[in-house]
Amino acid sequence: MSTLYRYADYLPAPVPENFPSPIKVREKINPLNKGQYFPEFLLEESRIINKGPLLADADQLISLHQLTAQPLVVVFYSWHWNGYGDRLIAQLQESYAAIEAAGARLLVVSSEDKKLFTTVNPGNIPFDVVHDAQHRIARKAGIYRESDPIWGRVSGVNADVPVPGVYLVTPSLEISYAFVDLYLQESFSPETLIAAIDKKLAISA
Repeated sequence: MSTLYRYADYLPAPVPENFPSPIKVREKINPLNKGQYFPEFLLEESRIINKGPLLADADQLISLHQLTAQPLVVVFYSWHWNGYGDRLIAQLQESYAAIEAAGARLLVVSSEDKKLFTTVNPGNIPFDVVHDAQHRIARKAGIYRESDPIWGRVSGVNADVPVPGVYLVTPSLEISYAFVDLYLQESFSPETLIAAIDKKLAISA
């Protein structure tokens, strides 16, 4: 007897369309907070997007310690936050004079390079702006990890960028004010920041 069609009634074992991926340990971002110390970092002169009073005399490599002779406000920014980023830049421009009058300096750390930053922010910027290549400074601040991307929690943000963060760093590198917005749902308050600057300088006096 022929066995040519002997197994024709048996269906082959199903093949899954998607194979399960191996389990990976996903390390969450861990933003720095008030009372902690901001890690030292170096800025390359080639990464300066806009020179204000803080970096006017910058040459080659600049360390965080060189920028904190007086309290330093470090603000992280990305154009990919859409309207959120636009509002943040507008708030900084409006409050910059008050921040300086309170006795602090301002440094904006941009995820975008000089070409893109100046394209989307064509007006005159009075404060210092630097490009954070490979998000090196954001990593130190704990607001960026590849394993915990912002696009995994915020709809409409498709780029691999940090979450918003604003820090007031004292000359000893202690953080005396911290604002971090994990879901782009909070409102940064320049008035609260300026009050923190005033309070810190009053304590130090």
